Amino acid sequence: MALEQKRPDLIRPGKFTVEAAADRRRNEFDFHNESLLFHQRPIDFLFFGDSITHWWDTATYFGSLGQVIVNRGIGGDTTAFALRRFAADVLQLRPAFVIILLGINNTWALDEWLPQDRKTPEQLHQEILTELKEMLTQSKAHGITPILCSLLPTRMDRYARNEIRNELVVRINESLQACARALDVIYVDYHRHLTDPDGLTLRKDLADDGLHPHVLGYNLMASVLRETLNSHGIRIG
Repeated sequence: MALEQKRPDLIRPGKFTVEAAADRRRNEFDFHNESLLFHQRPIDFLFFGDSITHWWDTATYFGSLGQVIVNRGIGGDTTAFALRRFAADVLQLRPAFVIILLGINNTWALDEWLPQDRKTPEQLHQEILTELKEMLTQSKAHGITPILCSLLPTRMDRYARNEIRNELVVRINESLQACARALDVIYVDYHRHLTDPDGLTLRKDLADDGLHPHVLGYNLMASVLRETLNSHGIRIG
């Protein structure tokens, strides 16, 4: 006679809106989260972010040591919606480490067609910093070690405000690094390894669309992540 099995209690953030990028993988993540909880699977590293994380084949890049690697990236996600799903996709899974890379999608508000819908660089800077800081604080409160990553540079010449965006990214990264230092959190500086000599623009050889790294870009990011973590005595496969 089979033993009676009980499904685990599961945090489900639900759907936010028909236009929220965070909804695109909600059912998938809920099913996977439930499986991880039911089987009490320990997670070594959880990658949390937007499309740059979503499209990164993290299991291939980081699976060589037998560690459990979980990817919770959603293309198009912003820090506001990511914070709303953080309890479901990070806190309840209790990974040893969460690697957070988020914020670039917030900056599309610089390019809104109607002027009244646009946000200023200062507004975006503050919202990204505030919401990422909250993720760091929540992680530490739940015994999860957060690892904060810099925003990546872009090379999207079709956007009139791309120069403004790249200058904003530099300022945001400076604030993120200072925040990480204040909270005693590891900071991964992808940005300085991915830029042209101007220190602003994404290298042309690392992405086809000026935003998402292809394999060479991800190779470089993986190397930077490993070296940074190794310097803190943390090994990732």
